[in-house]
Amino acid sequence: MLRAFPVVSRLPIPSPTSTQTTSVLSRMSSTAPSPKFPKFVPVEESTIHSISKPDGIRFSLVSYNILAQVYVKSSLFPHSPSPCLRWKARSQAILSVLKNLGADFLCLQEVDEYNSFYKGNMESNGYYSSYIQRSGQKRDGCGIFYKHDMAELLLEEKIEYNDLVDSILDGNGLGDDKPNNKEAIENKDDGPKIGSTLQSALDQGDPDDPCVRLKRDCVGIMAVFKLKNPSNHVVIVANTHLYWDPDWADVKLAQAKYLLSRLAQFKTLVSQRFDCSPSLILSGDFNSTPGDKAGGDACLHGVHKNKKIN
Repeated sequence: MLRAFPVVSRLPIPSPTSTQTTSVLSRMSSTAPSPKFPKFVPVEESTIHSISKPDGIRFSLVSYNILAQVYVKSSLFPHSPSPCLRWKARSQAILSVLKNLGADFLCLQEVDEYNSFYKGNMESNGYYSSYIQRSGQKRDGCGIFYKHDMAELLLEEKIEYNDLVDSILDGNGLGDDKPNNKEAIENKDDGPKIGSTLQSALDQGDPDDPCVRLKRDCVGIMAVFKLKNPSNHVVIVANTHLYWDPDWADVKLAQAKYLLSRLAQFKTLVSQRFDCSPSLILSGDFNSTPGDKAGGDACLHGVHKNKKIN
C-alpha cells in the first residue's frame, strides 16, 4: 500500500546581490591557495643499512623539479588559477614547501631566479648551495642545496652536455671509452661528416646532424660532501636534467652515457684525493618513465651495475 508523504518545502535561499557575487569572485581570482606539503614515506627494506642498523649513516635528500618561472604560461596550465602562476605567489609557495621538507640535501631542477631569490632565501634557512645555469640563452639550471650544519662541501664539478658536440667535432666520439658509439646516437650514412661540411650543417641547424641534435643546452652538477657527524662519511651527490623530447631518445641516451662516464671519473678522483670510499647518489629529472631505456633506466642501470661507479 502506497503512503503519501508530506512535501517538504525547500528552504528559501537568498539570491546574492551583484556586489556579493563580485566580492566572492574577486577573492577567488586574487588569492592563491596555500601550498600542500608533501611528506616523506619511509622505505622499509632490509637491504637499506641505515634503517636496519643503528650505526648506519642517516640523512635525507629530496629531488624536485620546481618548474622555472620562465616556463609558466597560463596556456600550459589552464586549470591553475592565475594567482598561482604569478612569481610573487609561486616563489613564496615553493620556498614554504622546501622549508617544510627540511631535507639535508635538496637537488632542484629548473631553478631560475637563483641569484635574485633562491640563493639568499635558502641561506637564511640554513642552506648553502652550488648551481649551474643552462648553456646558451636558457635562464634555468640545476642546484644542490645542503644544510651547512649537516655537510661540508669539499669539491664540485659541472657538466655541460653540449660538450658532446665538441667531442664529435674533435673526432673523439661521445665519451672516453668507445669513439662513435652507435648505441648512444645514430649517425646516418648520408649525414654530414667531420670537417667543414659538418660545421656548415651545425651552423644551419640540421636536426639530422648529431652535433645539432646534441646541442640541447642541458646541464648537471656533481658535488662531494663530508658529513658533519662522527662518521665523517664522504658522499657524492649528483643532480641533472636530461633532455625532454620523447622523440629524441638518442639524445637522452647520449647524455645518460656521458653522465655515467663523468661520474665514474669523478668518483675515482674523489677516492684518490680524499683517500676514501665515497657513496654516490644520482638524482635529477630524467624525463623518463619506468622501462624507458634511454633516460632514467640507463642511469640507474649504470649506477647499480657499473663497477666503476657502484
